[in-house]
Amino acid sequence: MRLAVVLTAALLSLAATAAHAAAIGDADKADIDVLILADMDDASFDAQFQCPETLANADEREEAFERYTTWVTLRHADWNFRKRLDVRAGLLRRHACTTTLANVSASALPAFPASAYPPRK
Repeated sequence: MRLAVVLTAALLSLAATAAHAAAIGDADKADIDVLILADMDDASFDAQFQCPETLANADEREEAFERYTTWVTLRHADWNFRKRLDVRAGLLRRHACTTTLANVSASALPAFPASAYPPRK
């Protein structure tokens, strides 16, 4: 019973926040999104995660990635860069984002071929 009350209150709070965001304009939506992300635990973030290839355009993909980096900064400030990359890759694998994973693998090649570096003496 207590869990139902807490969940209902959380849903009402999110609904009120969303309604308020719609009423006050785009500039403040980002601030409200930060508040929502700050309260979002790992499981909730995982549940709402979408594969980049399912998003309509580059702007939506960029916004989704920005949400991820904001969420990590707010919830896991102690994570280093490698941990952030590993968690992102884990989300992509868990949600079967095959196109994005293939793009990441293809871009993992060295920027310069070994022949571009002269041998050391």
